Amino acid sequence: MKLFLNFCGLFLVLLPASTWACPVCRPRVQAAIHGPGFAQQLGMLLLPVGVLLLVGVGVFFAPAIRRRFTFTPAPHD
Repeated sequence: MKLFLNFCGLFLVLLPASTWACPVCRPRVQAAIHGPGFAQQLGMLLLPVGVLLLVGVGVFFAPAIRRRFTFTPAPHD
């Protein structure tokens, strides 16, 4: 597995920059990405990350949250 990951990393590093985007399409792609709806697109892209972070924090602090909202009556003398 380590050999496979090393090969993939080496393959990505050795790719020439000209293969990342063709000279004809690159300006159109950049114009579409950095257009007027850039903030909305970025927000939609990062929304799942925020949801996963909230779920992770909720799972991590679940015992403390459960203790805070669980009512236990005081014992009678």
